Amino acid sequence: MVSHLLLMTLYALEVGIFFALLWRRAPRERAVLFGQIFLGLVGGALLLGWLMYPFPAGPPVPFP
Repeated sequence: MVSHLLLMTLYALEVGIFFALLWRRAPRERAVLFGQIFLGLVGGALLLGWLMYPFPAGPPVPFP
């Protein structure tokens, strides 16, 4: 079974490489842009997941 975290990290890796190669010419600039995109995607998703953790995903539980 593949975890969501692994799939999210692979997606961030591919998007970071693609846009770094597309938008920058110098290797140093590519590496910096890749790092920004990768950390932004993975860090943003983890932060959003952490902020949403206290809220339940299902319907509200009725009071007895």
